[in-house]
Amino acid sequence: MSLIATSGTAAALEAAGVPVDRVAKLAEDGLDIADRVAAGEVVMVINTPSGRGARSDGAKIRAAAIRAGVPCMTTMEAAEAAAMALRAGAEDAMEPVALQDLGSSSAARVVGGASDDARRAV
Repeated sequence: MSLIATSGTAAALEAAGVPVDRVAKLAEDGLDIADRVAAGEVVMVINTPSGRGARSDGAKIRAAAIRAGVPCMTTMEAAEAAAMALRAGAEDAMEPVALQDLGSSSAARVVGGASDDARRAV
């Protein structure tokens, strides 16, 4: 897995010792992030824009991600949670488990002590 980022984000990542490939911003010449998403080269987008121009670009990037079916994180908290999940998935084989299969006491804790009908609806 590798990271791609526009110039400002790439500089911050490189300063932190994280290897990254640079990609053009939407207004710049060259293959930009929306192009890379549309081409199927991107498996996850982390887009936390600030400022007027960045917000406009962010909307276009998020739209490209939606069209391509690519998950898009819009907060650093969501990005961190996704990274933790990816790390955990790489370390351990995970099997999906239905809440109903956890047993009534565990399922009740998960859904806040809801009734049996509510637990079955989850």
